[in-house]
Amino acid sequence: MVLKIILIALLYYPLSIGLTFYQKWFIKNYKLPLFVVCWHYIVKYFAAILIRFLYETFHKKRIRLHFKEQLRWLAPIGICASLDIGLSNWALEYVTVSLYTMAKSSSILFIVAFSLLLRLERWRPALGLEAALIAIGLFLFTWHSSQLDLTGLLLVELAASCTGVRWTVSQLVMQREEQALNHPLDMVAHVQPWMLIPIVPLIITFEGSELSYENILYFNGQYAPVQIAVLVACGGLLAFCMEMSEYLLLVNTSGITLNIFGILKEVATLLLAHLLNNDRLSSVNIAGLVLCLLGMALHGMSRKRQRSRPGSPKDDSRKLLLVDDTDG
Repeated sequence: MVLKIILIALLYYPLSIGLTFYQKWFIKNYKLPLFVVCWHYIVKYFAAILIRFLYETFHKKRIRLHFKEQLRWLAPIGICASLDIGLSNWALEYVTVSLYTMAKSSSILFIVAFSLLLRLERWRPALGLEAALIAIGLFLFTWHSSQLDLTGLLLVELAASCTGVRWTVSQLVMQREEQALNHPLDMVAHVQPWMLIPIVPLIITFEGSELSYENILYFNGQYAPVQIAVLVACGGLLAFCMEMSEYLLLVNTSGITLNIFGILKEVATLLLAHLLNNDRLSSVNIAGLVLCLLGMALHGMSRKRQRSRPGSPKDDSRKLLLVDDTDG
């Protein structure tokens, strides 16, 4: 089991870090980030559907969910995931990778909050300490930073709040006792259509005036529709693989373990950003980074100890997801 988790993590890290830098580079040359993200959703959906079709051709039929249950459980995941990804990509237009990574780290605060709200977590004084360390660390990281852009920071924080809802509800769905929807491929296939719902209004609102022939089909000032299609498809497939690895980690470990892996990824991303993009980190920023990571580490260890205790409570709402393999 440990070896399996390590192998999944080794898959997750290069995919996640690679996608961050790939999108950062791409949207610097193609100024329609939300439009690109929308096509990523479509690429991910058809990739999942194709793999499911091939599987069902040679094996048994995979799970289908009632629309009512999709609306109850998967719609919040899809809508929040879409806003998370869309706002994150939009924020990369305004902030550096370093600032984006640290600001997005505050998502653990939202995960804690929604875990308390959904009774996945009990309030403990340690939670207050962990949250305070992360919040103070984030404040110090952005204090008097010449790289700080208020619009970008706000977008990242909105994305972080969506992250909290996304992974908390995903944990409820994937780790329930019936294990009806515990395969990453099925999650990706069911969630993607819901992800299109919020991204389309965002595109119309914020990029509608820019959706011209020249902006869509020109890359770096040159007419390159084939190159754009290939780059968007590659980004979508990269996002598909990363999302699969995230769900694999979630279903094989727990939400807190996924957070710990995310912390390690953030450190690696910051180091790469510093080396590749010459992002500046002052002593105050570094102190904030240390405090933020310390709070996350304490949170991870605390949750791990709690889950290792016998008789830890389980949420009965996980049993409410109904399945019908004959429902389309």
